[in-house]
Amino acid sequence: MIVYEREHDFVLTAQHEHGLVAGEMASHWKTELLTDEAHREDLIFAAKEHDRGWIELDSAPFWNDYSQIPYSFRDFPLRPRFVFYRKGIEEVREKNLYAGLLCSMMYTDLFQNNLGANANDDEDIREYLNDEREHQLRMEQQLGGGEALKLRLKHDLEIMLFCDQLSLFLCMEEPGTPAARYDFFADGLGSTFDACSRQPIQAEWLSNEKVGLSFVPFDEDFTVVMPYKSVPKASIRKFGLLQAYRRAEWKERRVLITGMS
Repeated sequence: MIVYEREHDFVLTAQHEHGLVAGEMASHWKTELLTDEAHREDLIFAAKEHDRGWIELDSAPFWNDYSQIPYSFRDFPLRPRFVFYRKGIEEVREKNLYAGLLCSMMYTDLFQNNLGANANDDEDIREYLNDEREHQLRMEQQLGGGEALKLRLKHDLEIMLFCDQLSLFLCMEEPGTPAARYDFFADGLGSTFDACSRQPIQAEWLSNEKVGLSFVPFDEDFTVVMPYKSVPKASIRKFGLLQAYRRAEWKERRVLITGMS
């Protein structure tokens, strides 16, 4: 779950909904920036389904007693999370082996960067990384291996990470929030490309319904739709988080993706 707090409610976006938006972004990627256009649909499928392991977890959100907010992807306990990550990756792999490998690589890339952030988590993370890398080697072998495959995976992973980050930017904070106030993206989106000289791409709200990019890797301006729920704190106190979440109505956030200028 992706969560941020307002005065009277919490705004909750399901991870899979964010993933579907990342897939929509990948579908607009400029052809000339792809390593292999023939595999565009594999990339789109991976971007769209990369968070499907969260579907069951997010259907019944959990309350964090320590923080007094709903658990989010930032603080959800790692061991159960890894169980559902593996489940989601396997479901993707069964439908598309290349996409399953990309999803696995995306998680190992993210958690490799998390090593050392919290010493209590390092052992669990290392165990997960070792297990997933063994699975990745087997999937690479099934796909034929070779340097061309490694190069394509590297480039497609960068695209997936960019779309994931931009999609998160749309739902981690209230629309209109200056990028400087984001925990993750104050210095720009982390995934970069040769086409922009490996410089961080800046994202900024131009209005409450429009986000501009300092470098646009997409073939056109387009609008994405992100479903979410705003769950009143009063409802949580009365019914508990699960019932309050289920009682809350679905809403939609519509955002135009465009250039800065």
